[in-house]
Amino acid sequence: MVSFNKRWFKIAALFSSFLILLASCTEHKKPTAEPTPVITPLSPIVDSLLITDSSWGLIRQDMNYSDLKVIYGESNLKDERICGPECVDSVDVTKLFPGTSNEAIIYWKDKAWHKAIAMIMCYQDSAQYHTDKGLKLKSGFSELLRLNGKKISFMGFGWDYGGTITSYNGGNLEKTALHYEIDLAGTPAEDEMSVFGDTYLDTDMPVVKKLIPDIYIRKFTLVLNNHEY
Repeated sequence: MVSFNKRWFKIAALFSSFLILLASCTEHKKPTAEPTPVITPLSPIVDSLLITDSSWGLIRQDMNYSDLKVIYGESNLKDERICGPECVDSVDVTKLFPGTSNEAIIYWKDKAWHKAIAMIMCYQDSAQYHTDKGLKLKSGFSELLRLNGKKISFMGFGWDYGGTITSYNGGNLEKTALHYEIDLAGTPAEDEMSVFGDTYLDTDMPVVKKLIPDIYIRKFTLVLNNHEY
């Protein structure tokens, strides 16, 4: 009986040693391959001051007032009634960043107040908006002329529709949804006063060619949702 117990004792001791050895080998066994790291792609950086043919900063053409509140916060939006062209009537608009250098005016489509954007406009001299073509407010008219590649026609200066571009004459900017308004810096000579008032001008005219270095971009207007500009 004693011999039998000793035999089982030896077997149990050997089995315990085997388990300890197996555990030791398992602990020191190196993985056959390094784990693949999980890479989370970074979100693309959006330029909140960039204007394209279909967007104004973070604003897209399918957005409504509720979307703007989520993006910019209600404190950066202000509904206001302003004077329309020649102050013949008034227009209800929403101002983005009201009272700041980046103030922009959002016009809504008729019968779609706060639902569908018609156009967005800015004419603040110190605004930081810029187009995907590198233009800013106060950029020289010569830059716009270079980008178009052909003559530009526009209304005379100094009245409500002054400096409104009427045609790009088949140039590169002919079908753009981003419209520009120009203005004249300084006071021209007496023989150059013909550029003022309700008259049609173009960059092939000698008097305009002479003044091109003094003409600059004063307003951006982005037209959305097939609005008639």
